[in-house]
Amino acid sequence: MGSGDGWQQPAPAPAEFQGLGQPVQQPPTWQYPPIPIPQPPGPGRRRKPRRLSKNLLIGLVVLAVLVVGTGVTLALRNTGDDKLPAASNTPTAEPTAQPSETPTAAPSTPTVPAPPTVDEIVTTSKLYTVGALSPTQCLEPKAIPSTYAGAKAYYGLIVPCMNRSWYLAMRKASLPYRAPKLVVFAGPLKTVCGQESGNRAFYCGTTETIYMPYTLGVAYYKRNPISGRVWMMNTLAHEYGHHVQKLAGIYAASLSRQVNAATPAEQLAESRKRELQASCFGSAYLGAAGPYIPLRGPLLATWKVLVANTGDEFSRPRVHDHGTRVNHNYWSVRGFNTKGPNLCNTFVSTPALTS
Repeated sequence: MGSGDGWQQPAPAPAEFQGLGQPVQQPPTWQYPPIPIPQPPGPGRRRKPRRLSKNLLIGLVVLAVLVVGTGVTLALRNTGDDKLPAASNTPTAEPTAQPSETPTAAPSTPTVPAPPTVDEIVTTSKLYTVGALSPTQCLEPKAIPSTYAGAKAYYGLIVPCMNRSWYLAMRKASLPYRAPKLVVFAGPLKTVCGQESGNRAFYCGTTETIYMPYTLGVAYYKRNPISGRVWMMNTLAHEYGHHVQKLAGIYAASLSRQVNAATPAEQLAESRKRELQASCFGSAYLGAAGPYIPLRGPLLATWKVLVANTGDEFSRPRVHDHGTRVNHNYWSVRGFNTKGPNLCNTFVSTPALTS
């Protein structure tokens, strides 16, 4: 069961189920074109020079000096070509190292993928791809759970075996792993997940703790040691299934979906999917470890009776939040036979199989 919720059932047994790049440099808009230099006129037909008199030659020299001193600049300006720029030692536009005024594109930022939605987390978890769990060849503990110390030792010896199998599965799925805490309690108990009277098992996702009730387990053991041991193993495996959900993010995502469901009926439907999956996960471990626990012979026969008679029909008060006994049997046997979580995706199943 989840955070403090679950049910009891009559005999034979009950079951309870979280860089920036630099701005692009634009090419400069200016350029420095060469200025055409006027060429002197080409050579013409040469005439035979005429000999001037000495006095005339002296006069021409004096006149030339006067012209050069007063009018040569004006003469040159009046005879220039309008189609050619005036020669100058200065470029028409100064070079600049600044980029053009054309707006540059904004620096690109790395694309961050959007986080998965709660629907994607519960329906497409990598946990559904790991295949069969690896058994750790753990034998059933020799501890006799007829006393508090015996029950605590019994549960305490099974949990490390579950830790190893689920650790390997989570690593294969590239998901984080943390071992859960275990508390065996007798009598009323107050936790951060609520108050418990002492007669049901539950998982507290806030502290990642599995709570197993001593009084209920020992009562079934004293009535029938085989059915008592089966109830203890199956219930512990179910609560561990909630811990697996918590590590994979399924537990929190499912609770979010439940809280935000539109109607009370949809909220109960979400709870059933989460609880039935926990039973499937727990049974997958029992199936993988079956040759060593050993869950065969009278133990296996009793387990089959247990999972076939666990459901909301036996809860008091009757709340339809864990699934009918038919569906509980369906998902438990499914997980046990496949020995892994691959076929435990209750969140994509039909409503008929999660009722």
